[in-house]
Amino acid sequence: MKDKLVRDVMQIGVPVCKRNTFLADVARLLSEESRDILVVMGDDCVEGVVSQSDLARAFLGDYATMLAQDIMSEGMYTVPPDIPLEVAVKEMLDKRVHQLLVMPDSPACVAPVGVLSKRHLIELMAESQLETV
Repeated sequence: MKDKLVRDVMQIGVPVCKRNTFLADVARLLSEESRDILVVMGDDCVEGVVSQSDLARAFLGDYATMLAQDIMSEGMYTVPPDIPLEVAVKEMLDKRVHQLLVMPDSPACVAPVGVLSKRHLIELMAESQLETV
């Protein structure tokens, strides 16, 4: 496990939407794809993310009229796919976040290639336990 890279564990692909997507549609995308976050994209650039926590807070308001831009978190911590998994986990813990966007090694503004979440780490730990039994 210690020699794994982010790309070995990350979930490939991330659901995306535009800033003007209604929250009901955001929730549907997250639900259908069983994902933790959704990326809000501009013109080929990440503008923010909507997490399950963001949606839970919106639930207490008038979410039927709200858009992704109303609740998205701007700025997201990112990592490249080819760094050691341990480095990414330390980053998650240091930044106190549940997931990191995995961005390609490109200077251009592009969509993420995947996401690494604490859930992926838990699944990896569970799999390694099965291998030793």
